[in-house]
Amino acid sequence: MDQIIKNMNFKPILEKVEYKRLNLPANNSTVNMRTWDEIKVERLRSDAVKVVVTRFIKPEPESLLSVEVKMGLEVLVNTSAYDALNDAEEYFKTTQVMQVLLTHIATIIANITMHGPIGPMVTAPVPMFPKA
Repeated sequence: MDQIIKNMNFKPILEKVEYKRLNLPANNSTVNMRTWDEIKVERLRSDAVKVVVTRFIKPEPESLLSVEVKMGLEVLVNTSAYDALNDAEEYFKTTQVMQVLLTHIATIIANITMHGPIGPMVTAPVPMFPKA
């Protein structure tokens, strides 16, 4: 299955950035920052797909800030090998495509939270998908 991606020259495109500054938490309260990713793979034409990854950072309980960053890129694929995949999203979760997107996303999050209420949020450039 390692012959699916034809070309490794990726050009990530920023699709969405949303930063919301929320209220400060109550004194002596605990805030858990939940971080998770979502992936979507869309067929553009027979030899190309678009992979879009979104990283969410949402606090529980809702306070401090909320962040959403979405990036996508087009990938040229070997049509027959791609069509043989059972689940394209599962396949792309473990590829260099995911690593490229998450590295850019993690950098953007660190930059936009630099001057936020808790300082820069450095999230790992590794997939964080909710367990099914």
